Amino acid sequence: MSVSKAPISPDPYEATDTKKFKKWRQSLKYFTGLGLTPDEKAEIEAEREKDLEKSPIVVFMLQRLEQAGCKIERNHFRCLPCDATRTGGFSPGHGILLCQNRFYGKSHQQDTMVHEMIHLYDHCRFKVDWNNCLHHACSEVRAASLSGDCRWLREIQRGHFTNFGKQHQNCVRRRAVLSVSQNASCSAPGVAAKAVGQVFESCFKDTRPFDEIY
Repeated sequence: MSVSKAPISPDPYEATDTKKFKKWRQSLKYFTGLGLTPDEKAEIEAEREKDLEKSPIVVFMLQRLEQAGCKIERNHFRCLPCDATRTGGFSPGHGILLCQNRFYGKSHQQDTMVHEMIHLYDHCRFKVDWNNCLHHACSEVRAASLSGDCRWLREIQRGHFTNFGKQHQNCVRRRAVLSVSQNASCSAPGVAAKAVGQVFESCFKDTRPFDEIY
């Protein structure tokens, strides 16, 4: 499987100075645990195990990934500290990164895991080309909508709850644009918003592997 550009989940405060998402993939420390004490690493891995075994939504995604021929193992999830610009990420060549020090609650961690697992599902099932802005935009729309990332409580925490009737759609669109704009192939002004706009209706309606929005 070739290594290509991959999505990341923006931090909960949506920092405007986010570095190019590919940097986390290139940084060895995120995948070696460099700088962690043994106790810190053990604690992080214990939390990961709990979610993989007991979180209903995470277990559901694990099952659906396996059914789709995309079975993943525990070592594909790396729980490591990150800087303030991200909460997680997915790279075809490395797996899923969970920024343990960026979560402000258990549900936030679970939502991030599911968000990245949806990217993995899309990559495996639909052969996403992460250099293609439309492909990336579709996966970001789906991940933001289906992961719980745009629940109304999460939006209140971010300070973005302004329209009850369209809250979910507005959040999904905003979060998708933010993520796609971090893709070096889609970073030119207006490109991310245009890509999300083009795919939004069809990708928002696509709830696979769920029956409906979680």
